[in-house]
Amino acid sequence: MFTVNVSLASTAEYSSKAAESIKDLNPNAADILITSVITSMVTDLGVVSPTASGLLTFYDGERNTTHTVDGYFVAPKSFNGNDHEEHRISMTYGGHVETCKGGNTFAVPGIYKILDVVYERYASLPLDKLLEYPIKISKEGFKLTQPTKDYFIHSLKPMFMWHEYSKSTLNNVYEDLENGIVKLDKLSDTLNHMSIEGFNDFYIGDISKSIIQTLEIEGGHATADDFVNYQLIEESKFNYQYKNLNLTGHAGPSIGGLMVLKYLNGLTIESDDLEQALKNVYLERQNKYEFFGERRNVINNEISKISQSSSTIQVNTSDEKNFHFSITFSSGYGSGVLCKNTGMYFNNSLGEVELNPQGFLGDTRGDRLISNMSPLIIETNDGICTIGSPGADRISSAIAQVLKNFTDGDNWQEAINKPRFHVNSDGGVRAEPGYKNINKDTTVTEPFDMYFGGVCVTGNTNEIFSFGDKRRGNTSWKN
Repeated sequence: MFTVNVSLASTAEYSSKAAESIKDLNPNAADILITSVITSMVTDLGVVSPTASGLLTFYDGERNTTHTVDGYFVAPKSFNGNDHEEHRISMTYGGHVETCKGGNTFAVPGIYKILDVVYERYASLPLDKLLEYPIKISKEGFKLTQPTKDYFIHSLKPMFMWHEYSKSTLNNVYEDLENGIVKLDKLSDTLNHMSIEGFNDFYIGDISKSIIQTLEIEGGHATADDFVNYQLIEESKFNYQYKNLNLTGHAGPSIGGLMVLKYLNGLTIESDDLEQALKNVYLERQNKYEFFGERRNVINNEISKISQSSSTIQVNTSDEKNFHFSITFSSGYGSGVLCKNTGMYFNNSLGEVELNPQGFLGDTRGDRLISNMSPLIIETNDGICTIGSPGADRISSAIAQVLKNFTDGDNWQEAINKPRFHVNSDGGVRAEPGYKNINKDTTVTEPFDMYFGGVCVTGNTNEIFSFGDKRRGNTSWKN
């Protein structure tokens, strides 16, 4: 039997074990992507959950074409649930973060629609084989990944211990963050059911019914109609030439791709005050692009102009048949609600304060929420690569810095490892040691701080390769 060489780069530490578990079945890049994504939604508590959403960019090696799939969160069409209260909490994560908890922050996720596209069009293995490892590990139990431990230091008590079912489930890690074991028996049963019934059961089957029952109890607003009517957005993409790299990513309604291009321009142009230039990029995003309604056309028009002038998970996979997948997915900061019927933690995407300019439960009904995600496909003279990162509003600046570093040195690992910085809208700068412009006003973090995302790269340029990021898991695997 001919073995397909496959590579994986991820910010989810257990994803390589998931890939290893199906290695003997001769998986392709689509197979590795599916089992890795499902596994990370089990194991990377707080960072992501089984009610996530994301964006996928991929390269079809048979057709030599690049594609995008937007499966981001959609707000319920009405807010008729019984809880309209803003349950806002503060965390010390990233200096200071405010977000909202509770079932009323749940938005309809698209991750299983994305995975269904990948499975039906490109996977080579049966679904029960692809879900076998996450089913097993959720039942047998697992220790927390390092990114989860880093996040739980700030979020475990205020976000995940208020809900009684969540509190009992996480009691072991609350008492011993380093060594506590998490078992998710109900989630294991749900994934087993999904392995038989398919991904769409989340939207039209028993899984969706169970989630909606819990949402009603918890005061949430999403209904069966919201689940049934969820739609992906496919092929809303841009192509952009940056030096010797041809980039393909998501156009509107996501703002992430546009902001990568804006940051690339800001990092590339000659400027006496680089930090002010990047602050202006941040402010432009806030003032011009963070709104609901006809955001897609505005984003696409802005990308067209550029082309005419000079808490999240990342999983990338590539194989030697020249199929390449880059997916970024998130559950917000997490709502803290653990569904008793399914074992799935709920997202809090309606409660992400910094991504809802209209305020909590503003006029977002039925609209796609704002996303900073920007998974990209890169075409070079040597072959095809993928790149992407988690990190909320640091996604765009992290990817842009790595792309610039790569074009300066032609080495992906060095480009990823170089010190990063980020300029906020108030002009405040956070930077890793080694950033050349550190001054008295710069907040210097630890080296390889998870605040600055976790840029992952895979590709096929004469041979399969993958590079992870020390900031988040540093997971890299090849078959």
